[in-house]
Amino acid sequence: MSRKLDARLQGHGTKFRLHAQPPFLEGYEIPETVWLSPPPGSIQPGPSDHRMYVIDPKEKKDFYEDPFSLPFKGPAHPPAPPCPQGHFDHHGQDSREFRAAHMYGTVRRVLDIWEDYFRGPIPWHFRQTHDRLEMIPWLDWNNAQFGWAFMEAGYGRDGQGNRHAYALNFDVLAHEAGHGLVFSMVGIPSERNITAEYRGFHESASDLVAVLSVLHFEKFLDRLLRKTAGNLYLENMLNRVGELSQTEEIRLASNAYRMRDCIDVRTPVEELSYKQVHSLGEPLTGAFFDILVEIYQNNLVRLGAIPAELNRDSTRNSKLALAGDRLHKQYQDCYAQSPDLFRQALEIARDALGYRLAECWRQLRADHLTYGGVAKTFLTIDRRLSGNCYQNAIIESFRWREIGFGYPRSRKAHEAH
Repeated sequence: MSRKLDARLQGHGTKFRLHAQPPFLEGYEIPETVWLSPPPGSIQPGPSDHRMYVIDPKEKKDFYEDPFSLPFKGPAHPPAPPCPQGHFDHHGQDSREFRAAHMYGTVRRVLDIWEDYFRGPIPWHFRQTHDRLEMIPWLDWNNAQFGWAFMEAGYGRDGQGNRHAYALNFDVLAHEAGHGLVFSMVGIPSERNITAEYRGFHESASDLVAVLSVLHFEKFLDRLLRKTAGNLYLENMLNRVGELSQTEEIRLASNAYRMRDCIDVRTPVEELSYKQVHSLGEPLTGAFFDILVEIYQNNLVRLGAIPAELNRDSTRNSKLALAGDRLHKQYQDCYAQSPDLFRQALEIARDALGYRLAECWRQLRADHLTYGGVAKTFLTIDRRLSGNCYQNAIIESFRWREIGFGYPRSRKAHEAH
């Protein structure tokens, strides 16, 4: 969401409070107030609108397996109501109503951001059979999923075995909403034309939806830059997707995986395990995360926030980047001098990647999808938008991950890391 869109929604949209990161993480205990696009009074108790609704069952033992069980017809807790002014920012953080509002608010915020990137509405892929998305904020299940006209959230466990509701985890919910966006914009392949790469692409694209969406929280963005001094290759809250504790996450967006580390992409889709599908998405996610950071650093140089040699030393392949201490001290010095320029550079990079990904996904076709095709389409779009400004960095990112550019699609098979 560009700052222009943020400014347009403020005072005209509906207020919600959302956690940019799970509330058990230090610094994120208090949710941040955000404005969503529906005007006050247009969102009904639930929350519910013309595109989606939340229902909180008193007991739902089984997760959905097909759309024919929709809508949920069992006993449910009272829907979360708006305040007299039509907002939803008044519910206590420990209430069921807040959990329901948080789930709705997260999915609606992701829609607002990505409809801006797509420059228009994103219709649901299930619209031929269902008008609205049904969302279940609590299910006694250690997972979450987005299916045909439904989305439901269970819980994740940390290293001590404590359960944390995914309905309060922005990354997880944004990832699941990302699946819905990809189904809508890229499509669903026919059974005979689905590839392993399509499955991996789906996971990667959904992670990228989460990564870029969380960068639209003002406090998150500021905290991220302060904690890293602007050096985004350090492990941080942005590249840890779906955090389960202070030290555990579901995946790392900034990772070192290449296609050689993944299962052979010629493997029949029906033979892929859950872990192998997610593993296959990581090289593509890593390539795009590197592209985000490269665009960000190029703009730091352009804005005069860092010297060109610091940008050169900060690539993933740089030994200095891996060694760390001296390099990070330079970042600290530069960030202390001009924090606003670092913020501006990251906002530019965020939106540059968001608009390019949206156009790329719009042009892709689900049948026979390959990572090489994704890379080629993305490069073509970037060249049209920015000439040669970022082309070398993008090419290097894909080459390092062994995506496209003559790399064979066949890779050795192994169980996911």
